[in-house]
Amino acid sequence: MAMKDGGHLRTGEVVSFTHHVVGEETGFLGEIAILSLTYSSDAAAQSFDAVLPKTMVLKIPTPLKNRVMGQSLGVYEKEIRFYSQLKEKLNIRTPGYYYGVMSAADEPDVILERLKALHRLPIWAIAIFGLIVQWIFGLMPRRYALLIEDVSHYRLGDQSAKCSTNDIKMALDSMATLHAQFWGSEALKALAWITPVELSAKLVHMGYLQSANKYLKENGANLTEDQLKLHAWLKKNGVGLTERLGKKPMTLLHGDFRVDNLCFDDDAGEMLLLDWQTTMAGSYGLELAYFLSTAIPADAPSEKLDEMIEYYRTALDLRGIKIPAPDLRHEFNIGMVAIVHRISPILHQTQLELGTGRGPAIMQNWIDSAYKKVADVKLESILEAH
Repeated sequence: MAMKDGGHLRTGEVVSFTHHVVGEETGFLGEIAILSLTYSSDAAAQSFDAVLPKTMVLKIPTPLKNRVMGQSLGVYEKEIRFYSQLKEKLNIRTPGYYYGVMSAADEPDVILERLKALHRLPIWAIAIFGLIVQWIFGLMPRRYALLIEDVSHYRLGDQSAKCSTNDIKMALDSMATLHAQFWGSEALKALAWITPVELSAKLVHMGYLQSANKYLKENGANLTEDQLKLHAWLKKNGVGLTERLGKKPMTLLHGDFRVDNLCFDDDAGEMLLLDWQTTMAGSYGLELAYFLSTAIPADAPSEKLDEMIEYYRTALDLRGIKIPAPDLRHEFNIGMVAIVHRISPILHQTQLELGTGRGPAIMQNWIDSAYKKVADVKLESILEAH
């Protein structure tokens, strides 16, 4: 039925399928299975030059308690809306879209107005509201399912392995293409489900405050004096930090642009960007810092980071977006401090399960990398206009 409703199957039907689950501890909010399909003898594709896919990917919410967090953040709805409303307009490659279905919580513009109202509340009130929402969603989980192209025959990125310079550059080219396409675009305002990053400022800081004290109690002895000062600064300035990332120029952000969400078509020399659950509008500096903190390890020389930041700036320039190098570095530094704010205490968050093997390991490496990249940032002036 899904293949017919999606306009991909003209006659006949899918008579059977098998599946196997993939990607344990790579995605924290969803579960992924590859379906192998068998069609009836009279099955034909919608267009005569098309070929019915023999395999496809099914994405559904995780069965873990992370589902409640994902549902309360609207990530499952967001990804389905991305594939059904925005994917075909992008200038970069993503998996093909077959079908999506969801029991939506509400219309996107209604949800956006609620987020704006929520942002006006103090953090303690947001925390209480969040507990109520999570309790409701825990009692009444909604259903979501997404069918997309199987890209497992391409080379998948691996955040636990070394990322080559060529792969980093290919990713930065795609990032620059995405950012340049929507740089200061008014089209984003028409898509209410793409929320401005500043509306998450208090939610992000609330998540930090809920786990920061436990993190510092257990890890404080291993942190440097500068790192402890950074956390003292984050406690006071966390909200303003995320709000600063909502200043112009705004662009479309993937929101989870890390190595695990990259896929490489080596024959074509192209990259596909996966997992669009956290799409938002905000500063390019956040996305650039997010990616480079996963792609360049803590023990890499600082010249490597400088080289890749400049590569991104050049890639933007080739696409018509010109930014002075000091301005871009300033935005990157703000983004990198925001990464520490978001991920440093994440291993101590009770609402999120990361597994017992690969998940915690890549998260710790990520945290170490982020600390290294903010070592020379001057916090006293980081939020000032550059």
